[in-house]
Amino acid sequence: MSRSTANVSFYCRESKKNKDGLAPIEMVIILNTRRCFIQLPRKEYPEKFRAQTSGKKRTDLIEYLDGVRTRLNQIVTNFLMEGQPLTADALKAYFKSGGYLVYTIENLFDDYMHILSKRVGKDLKPKTYRKYEIARDKFYQIISPKEPVSAITKAVILDYQASMNQYLDYVTTNGYCQRVKTIVQFGIDNGKIKINPFSGIKLRKGEKSVQFLSEEEVDRIRTTDFHNESLNRVRDLFVFQAASGLSYTDMAKLVPTDFQVTEDGQYYIHDKRNKTGVFYTAVILEQGVEILKKYHFKLPIIGNHKLNVYLKTIRDLCGIDKPIFSHVARHTYATRCLNRGIRLEVVAKLLGHSTTRITQHYAKLLQNNILNEVKDAFEKSY
Repeated sequence: MSRSTANVSFYCRESKKNKDGLAPIEMVIILNTRRCFIQLPRKEYPEKFRAQTSGKKRTDLIEYLDGVRTRLNQIVTNFLMEGQPLTADALKAYFKSGGYLVYTIENLFDDYMHILSKRVGKDLKPKTYRKYEIARDKFYQIISPKEPVSAITKAVILDYQASMNQYLDYVTTNGYCQRVKTIVQFGIDNGKIKINPFSGIKLRKGEKSVQFLSEEEVDRIRTTDFHNESLNRVRDLFVFQAASGLSYTDMAKLVPTDFQVTEDGQYYIHDKRNKTGVFYTAVILEQGVEILKKYHFKLPIIGNHKLNVYLKTIRDLCGIDKPIFSHVARHTYATRCLNRGIRLEVVAKLLGHSTTRITQHYAKLLQNNILNEVKDAFEKSY
């Protein structure tokens, strides 16, 4: 079979006869091993159809089928001359509607997301897949998914970026833009998009500013009785994280046997991080040990989303003018350690970082530490 022609055949099936004994004529198109069916408007008696198509006599039916075949071959020629992707489905769409099969923005995202979904649980975390879903949903707020992919222009990308910058930080916005860029590149690589709408648009990664609480703010949360069992449990979980440096996922999977204690009574955890598989040794500070003993080493874990919702309430009730979510506790632990002079290499081991470059992200000195260190340095010179 030539690449420029489609293999066409016609059928009139007994199984599709109506009460009058007539059945629709079906055209089957085979192109590059892909098969599709088109029901033609004409009906015939199946036995008459078989007799006429197997004979040599030129009948009205044969004239009709030759006309359909000629029309289809002309459509194939149009596709080739205009550089349109030639597939069986595209031919079917053109034949039925009189126009080319439009590859929409929705088709592009669906195709890429289908591939991603097969990787979830293998080399792709569900959380990462969810971020692509969010990027897609936000993109659909800017342009209709029913539009052809050619409608994704540079102006659309800039509008997408500007819209999110109104309520998201720079780094988060660029993260979503980067995911859309990956999907657009998929479309380019597969011949669906001719012009790259991201051309000339630079997406710099940047760095998020690390949010952490001062020791006074942690104590304010720790010592407050919220007169609500759920809020008090969330308070305890946050205080434990701030005293151990554990991420929510690593904290959530803890069992009593994970806690170890040295001869001098220092509690710690030695395990692999759920996110990276890197080993960490979390030394639990006194406030964290108190929480563990309170719950007999079985922490009252709740879902991360609900935890963060409760933390917002705790923040408001404690009068803290900072965003508070689960990971802020981890940032707080790292910052407390660094500000008490614990070396960067040691803090990296505490947090389960593979390099100190990651830990450097947390190395934010408190204002008092900066002032005192300069003061001490100059006092020693006199």
